[in-house]
Amino acid sequence: MKNLIKLLLVCFVSVAYTGNQDIYLTQSGGGAFTLTIDQIGSTNKVGTSGARVTMAGSSITADLKQQGATNTLAAAIAQANSSSWTMYQIGDSNTSTLTAGGGGSVASSDFDYNATGNSNILTWLQGSSSAATGGNFDAALTGNSNDLNIRSEVIGAINNWDIDGNSNDIDVTQIGTDDKAITFTLVGDSNNVDIDQTTNASGVTDTISLVAASTSGTINIDQCTSGC
Repeated sequence: MKNLIKLLLVCFVSVAYTGNQDIYLTQSGGGAFTLTIDQIGSTNKVGTSGARVTMAGSSITADLKQQGATNTLAAAIAQANSSSWTMYQIGDSNTSTLTAGGGGSVASSDFDYNATGNSNILTWLQGSSSAATGGNFDAALTGNSNDLNIRSEVIGAINNWDIDGNSNDIDVTQIGTDDKAITFTLVGDSNNVDIDQTTNASGVTDTISLVAASTSGTINIDQCTSGC
């Protein structure tokens, strides 16, 4: 049996379901807000690419966890200052499409993504708004044949990633007018890494710190002032 849940939220919500569940959620407001979702099973959805979970506000605490295979997590965080997001996917062939700061600042916010399994896909877009400032994005990925696509277009992006596995594909772009930093640990074989870091302002310091223990893979890093 397939359940469909639509929620309009302004306060605290905790949801836990097992087995082929869909959750669609729209939230807005200026005060503290806590969201907890725990899905166990396969083919579950928290939003879709065409109907994402949408949230905006400040002091948001979100804990989203999916355990199983072929699950979907799709969220659009328009604006979220001083907020904390923790996202877990445990299993194979899961898909996450996440955006933050598309409508305003995410300053002093932390976004953590953790995945364990194989053939998972993460697409992360941070910024694209002129007011998109700050926000730290950390990703920990354990498994093989995973696909990680990251684009940070904010003022002062800080990204930290730990990748452990083989045959993973990591594609990263950082753009902004302030200092930017990437700290990256890679363990495994036959991984492909492509990092573009673009600075379009003078006096900006961009840093990439990469520690790799791998063989038979490729690492490509471009740092430029435009059009990497």
